[in-house]
Amino acid sequence: MSSIITFYSYKGGVGRTMALANIAYELSKRNSKVLIVDWDLEAPGIERYFSGFKIENTSEGLLQLLLSYKNDAKPDYRNFLWQIETGTSFPISLLHSGRDKDPASYSALLQNFDWGDFFTKENGGNHIENLRKQWQNDFDFVLIDSRTGLSDSSGICTIMMPDILIPMFTANYQSLFGIRDIVKYIQNARQKLEVDRMALTVLPIPSRFGTRVEFKESQEWLERISDILKDCYSDWLPKWIEPKYILEQIKIPQIDYFSFGEKLAVVEQGTNDPEGMGFIFSKIAKLLSSDFFDIESFVGVDYYKKKKKEFAESNPSDKKQDETEYLYDVYLSYSREVYQWVRELLIPALTEYLNDELGYNPQIYFDINEFNIGESISINIETAMLKSKTFVYIITDSGLDSSFLNIVLNSIFKREKDSNRNLLFPVLYSQSNIQKNDSIPPELRDRQYIDFSNFKYEDTVRSTKLRAQFGQEVEKLSKAIAKSLLQKAQQKKTEKPGKRKTNQEEGIEELLLLAKEYEEVRKKMPGGNPRTRVMENIVSKMKSVMNDPLSNLETWTTSKSAGERLLAIAKLQKFPNKEYLNWLAEHVGDSEMPFIGYHSSVALYISSRTFGKENKTVVENILKKAQANIDRSQFKDPNQVEVLKSAINELK
Repeated sequence: MSSIITFYSYKGGVGRTMALANIAYELSKRNSKVLIVDWDLEAPGIERYFSGFKIENTSEGLLQLLLSYKNDAKPDYRNFLWQIETGTSFPISLLHSGRDKDPASYSALLQNFDWGDFFTKENGGNHIENLRKQWQNDFDFVLIDSRTGLSDSSGICTIMMPDILIPMFTANYQSLFGIRDIVKYIQNARQKLEVDRMALTVLPIPSRFGTRVEFKESQEWLERISDILKDCYSDWLPKWIEPKYILEQIKIPQIDYFSFGEKLAVVEQGTNDPEGMGFIFSKIAKLLSSDFFDIESFVGVDYYKKKKKEFAESNPSDKKQDETEYLYDVYLSYSREVYQWVRELLIPALTEYLNDELGYNPQIYFDINEFNIGESISINIETAMLKSKTFVYIITDSGLDSSFLNIVLNSIFKREKDSNRNLLFPVLYSQSNIQKNDSIPPELRDRQYIDFSNFKYEDTVRSTKLRAQFGQEVEKLSKAIAKSLLQKAQQKKTEKPGKRKTNQEEGIEELLLLAKEYEEVRKKMPGGNPRTRVMENIVSKMKSVMNDPLSNLETWTTSKSAGERLLAIAKLQKFPNKEYLNWLAEHVGDSEMPFIGYHSSVALYISSRTFGKENKTVVENILKKAQANIDRSQFKDPNQVEVLKSAINELK
């Protein structure tokens, strides 16, 4: 399957173009048809990395191609390509910037090019979409070199075009948080496109990583990177492989020799030295060639099997649902401004003291929230909240955003009322002299909170006395959290067998209202991305309310109501059930509207990951049945096709 891959950096000077050129060469060595697109129109020049090869360079480039779309013309992009003869099965095609033919004229054309007119007056969106489809048909890999920062051209490269995004960054907070924010922005922006896109696969790559730096310092930075960018790995990395281990495999070292001029490390240095740049570029190319499916050979078969066994032993599949309802003992949320204080002081101390109180190592979810984002929380964060037993919120000078409070705290307050336990533990960390009550939201002012404002990072690290006092405050917090956790465990022990509700959904009224809301949205809103986003939000709400794997499932699967059938599908996504695989397959294709068909295929994908190992043949036959339903369909929904392909690949 063809992949369009964008290489992006928030700041310049990270070696983005060099990485792209080396990886393109390695992909071409694997008998792939490769297209390089130099979309960094303001600072182009990727062709210089291939100066050692014969280049057919008579044609114009990307800028001239974009200009030729004026007046609704339909130029052939192939007339604007250069060909790089690398001695591989296929030459590398290069859609260069167009600067070399006449640099002075190019600068004037670029300065006068208006992206706003291109999209509004010249039908630019359709031209870009058609280019994308042509490239997917003609090449195995399309590698786009994007401009840094935020701009119209970088938006095309990062939002409209790619299937895979490779953000590159150096080991500093500005670059790291910049990438994290940009990825979040790109994911949100893709949901607003007029055309449907599959979820974006993100592979963050640290570069200019010092090979001579102190080992402890480098490990600490790998920990920070994996913490801050952990959501980037959730779609493709197995749960038993830590992101940090992947980062160790693909971090691009700083080698001074390649800082001078444009050289291909995979050619000059080769790909056999594990400490060389060429070796790393070759590994990344191998991962891209496998479309992220062959993680086992990428990390090493022995390591993969070892980690998978350890994960299976710590997460037995035969646990009852009520025992696996929660994944985390503590959900800890904090804003970027206190990242270092939380990550390097609070979390290690809290883990140690909770271990003493509980008798086991606690599972803590480290969220890094920006409370000034007034929209919705990401699915990963929302899931973590639902799967957490207690909550610690670090309240800083910026306070908590009211929209966040409405979304999250009301849910926690309801859980506290239902369980008759304290689940929320506010912590104050003010770095200014403002009144403490000004930082604490009104909803939390009647709560007992622990004030860590006197324990600034630098002061506490340097002072033995402050560290001792800090430990005493952390111990207070740990005792309060442990009391709540142990109280829950005690309640569980005293419950009488057979009393657990298995035939009644606690939020049944809310679920039925959501089903009706879905049906109303389908009737009243015109088709398109806005309606799809509303319906996706409804599905997320359905899953957040559901608490029982079986209740009402049989009723909903046989219902004539589309909304109730969607309830069944949402439940089967949250609680996969082998008994309903055939039913899901029947609801892929034309038997349902595309939205329900798509979510049926997602439920099948989740089931293939859940049951595929022990029931490979059964699941494989179900997926073939679903595929046959799509093949018979008058309208073949590309989203359903892609999800089923992913499900089939899971079985491999």
